Amino acid sequence: MQFSRTALSLCPIVLMFGLATEVKAQVTAGPISRFVVDARGSLARFKQDSAVSQGLGVDASTLPTRGLGITVGAHLYPLRLRWLTFGVGAEYARAGDSKTTTITDKETGEEIEGPTITTRFTSFAPQLSFNFGRDEGWSYLSAGIGRARITSENEAQPLADTADSTQVINYGGGARWFNSPRMAFTFDVRWYAISPRDATTTVPGYPRAKFMVLSAGVAFR
Repeated sequence: MQFSRTALSLCPIVLMFGLATEVKAQVTAGPISRFVVDARGSLARFKQDSAVSQGLGVDASTLPTRGLGITVGAHLYPLRLRWLTFGVGAEYARAGDSKTTTITDKETGEEIEGPTITTRFTSFAPQLSFNFGRDEGWSYLSAGIGRARITSENEAQPLADTADSTQVINYGGGARWFNSPRMAFTFDVRWYAISPRDATTTVPGYPRAKFMVLSAGVAFR
């Protein structure tokens, strides 16, 4: 089972290398441009962690599993070789969602509205990237270390203070296709590994978290 999960998680990375080979073979244009700016809509796949739900006094099934958001970034490409380009940049990501569940009243047996739980995630991190292809389209693998904040709260009992950020490692890959001289379609598959947060007198702790974010949008150069 563990091998199957690992193999499944590597499929997007293998896909990126496949796209890189295809782009390299088909495109005969010049080298990758000097910079690019991305704006993508995103979908985060949160996990229903029992440690989080226990801190809120609810069942794990009440925690949101999907969060809509946005990712924006900018990247420079200072070193361009024949088939490989090295990039440096940074990305900001945010996503969140609320989930309201129904519970059964023990006295009447009727279905009533349960707690509404909101999960929010933000991250900012520099990135290094390896890019494969030419200026009309390329794929990439990238990773970075920065800061992130993730919180889950019961809307009936909001947090008394803002949670501290902790270290985050992100890694993944994607591709960009320029159908016009300045604008491209782009997509990205990325994993975020967030360090745990200690509890304070006003904000509960949060365990180590790891989840995937899928995003797609446009890129400009």
